[in-house]
Amino acid sequence: MINWLIENSIVAGIITTLLMLFDWVLSLAQEKERRLHYFEHYESYPINTIEGNHILRRDIEKLKLINPKQNLIALVVGIFIAVLLDKLRIESAQIFLGTIWGLFLIVNTQHINNLISYRISRKGIHGKIWMHQRTGYLVQSGRYFATFIFLLILSVLIQNPFLYGITMAAFISSLRMLIWMKKAPKFEEKDSPPENKLDK
Repeated sequence: MINWLIENSIVAGIITTLLMLFDWVLSLAQEKERRLHYFEHYESYPINTIEGNHILRRDIEKLKLINPKQNLIALVVGIFIAVLLDKLRIESAQIFLGTIWGLFLIVNTQHINNLISYRISRKGIHGKIWMHQRTGYLVQSGRYFATFIFLLILSVLIQNPFLYGITMAAFISSLRMLIWMKKAPKFEEKDSPPENKLDK
């Protein structure tokens, strides 16, 4: 199946674009669910957001379903993938496609996990967590790293180039959280949840 997709690179490019658009839609759905209910149980500080990518944060918070910039990037990336696959040898193409799709599949499945968790938490959960943004990045990095370990074991056992790419994507995802963490405000010397919110 993977070889067929590589040989039909236009289809692979379209799937890549759809994965990127699906990532966007899931991000919006996650933000909407947070506003409806999950805000009662979770809040990040010093900036209250669930979007890790600071570049996309404002548009996500505005719930912009149609985002010309994001849609254009998704289209350009899809075209780039289609063109490049035609120029790579089969094994290199498998690793490359596994890496690109892995990046989006891993984050999309995390979005789905979050959405399910938010919905379930409408009942049976009490209290509220205030989590510093840097802690949030570290937690997410740990999740992706655990996924990387799992995929690494599978890669050693199965020895499939496409799976090698997905394994690399999991490691990159974990590393990306640590890089984004550097852009988040640092911990204060005496870290404490935001004042004036504990009394609400």
